[in-house]
Amino acid sequence: MLKLDTDKLTKLEKEVHQKVSELVAENDKLKIIEAAEICEVAPSKVSTLVRKLGFDNFKQYKLYFSGHQIKWESNQRTEEIQRLMLFLENFDEKIVDDFVSIYHKYNKIIIYGLGPSFISAEYFAYKLDIVSDKNIKVTHSEDYAEQMVDDETLLIVLSVTGKFSSFEGLFQKSKDKGAEIMLILEEYVNTQNSLADYVFHLSKFNQSDELLPFEKTRTVFFIFMEEIATKLKYG
Repeated sequence: MLKLDTDKLTKLEKEVHQKVSELVAENDKLKIIEAAEICEVAPSKVSTLVRKLGFDNFKQYKLYFSGHQIKWESNQRTEEIQRLMLFLENFDEKIVDDFVSIYHKYNKIIIYGLGPSFISAEYFAYKLDIVSDKNIKVTHSEDYAEQMVDDETLLIVLSVTGKFSSFEGLFQKSKDKGAEIMLILEEYVNTQNSLADYVFHLSKFNQSDELLPFEKTRTVFFIFMEEIATKLKYG
């Protein structure tokens, strides 16, 4: 059941909701990125607003406020759980061993991520700092990463799809300073032209294509991180 409740919205969210609901009433093809640009906010702000109002995604929000019938996906959460169960059932321990063998080669580790992947990077840095004596930094700033890397550095980049942003400029500047690069992706992406020295695809079970990169979960990252931490701690 849908219960629209705007009391939990901030003042800015109420203003965005008022504007976007009017926009989709006139144009039900409006994309979330376009709505965010018109309202001068980040797409994640619109996504948060939509979920606070009780919708699963922006598509449902558009259907509702443009006067169309919503098709509720009652098994949406179950599908994500099933995806994670498939991931766990097919988990390859070798990927953990491969990561650890590479990790031991470097004195300095810089972990880079954007959006929700940056939060994952912060947690990863925290776990690694507990179980190893490396010099570990975490950032979402390309400039900071470029300044910090040297020939003793492993730059680890976390990304679910690799599509949120292009990392190649950062990769090139890092390699120019002698650093090596590890790209950790949750989903499979063709990376044959990437400058990364090591590429890990954690899962062959992708999330819904209807979700934008910042809307996708990072659960697989956290599972992988815990396995890494356990391996480093106990060997």
